[in-house]
Order: sequence, then C-alpha cells, then structure tokens
Amino acid sequence: MADRNNNGLYFIVGGIVVVVALLFFFMSGSDTGVATTDPVAGDTTTINVDTPDADPAPAAPPVTVETDSPPAVESPAEPAAPAPAN
Repeated sequence: MADRNNNGLYFIVGGIVVVVALLFFFMSGSDTGVATTDPVAGDTTTINVDTPDADPAPAAPPVTVETDSPPAVESPAEPAAPAPAN
C-alpha cells in the first residue's frame, strides 16, 4: 500500500527523464556547418556596391506658433489662501 497516489510523482520524474534525454541528444551531436579548412590563397571575393548619390533634403521651413494664451510671467504666482476650517 506504500505505492498508492504516486502517479503524479512518476509523471514528473518521467518528464524530467525525457527532457534530460533530449538535452543530451541535442548537446552531444557533432558540430556541423563549420568550415574545417582554411581558404586557398588567392581564393577571395571582393564585393563593391556603388550607390547613386542622393540629393540633400530641402531645408525645413521655420516654425511659428500662434496662441491666444497670455505671455509667460517670470515671477511665481501668489500662494492660494488656505481653506477655512470647519
């Protein structure tokens, strides 16, 4: 009766075993796609890309802002009067 309600534990341990086996499989593979020889002397490729000269962007027009608000005041505003106590 000591083996009762251990199905969840077996499921978790089995999942961990599968993950470890997959990690081992992918990590133990040999290196692929890596050049193992040096290029032959004189076997080089030179790529030159000529792009057309672009015209410079035109100068942006000056920006003016029209507003109905009063001009900014340099002095700070007076503090508000405290509210009367109830």
